[in-house]
Amino acid sequence: GRPILGVIDQCVLRERWVGANGQTVFNKQPIRAGGAIKLKDAMMYATTPHMFGAGLETERFEALRSQVKRPLYGCDCYAYGLCASGFGADLVVEADLGIYDYMALVPVVINAGGCMSDWQGQPLTLQSHEVSKGRVVAA
Repeated sequence: GRPILGVIDQCVLRERWVGANGQTVFNKQPIRAGGAIKLKDAMMYATTPHMFGAGLETERFEALRSQVKRPLYGCDCYAYGLCASGFGADLVVEADLGIYDYMALVPVVINAGGCMSDWQGQPLTLQSHEVSKGRVVAA
């Protein structure tokens, strides 16, 4: 199954992103992803640098982190909403996520014109989780 409807709800701030049917809205207003074109200008989010396992995951994350303008941590799903809005988050890179952590985020980012995939560039589906191992990237 491919995710077709996604919602990010930040109730404390009264902010809601809904992605479906080729469009993402933020508080009922259409939005489009956009952001830095070069890595050296990008603001990159991850929930925590400790989510990347020793070896391959840490090596790849550190290589990417050293190329961006600023790595930021702790936003969780809110970073994906910012990415979809084209504001403050150009790139979100994570590992060790459960399917329940990211599946609702996919339509929000993609329907805003962004990209969201596994680390190999493959679509995130219910069937692909075992291959992706919860390694996702959004831009």
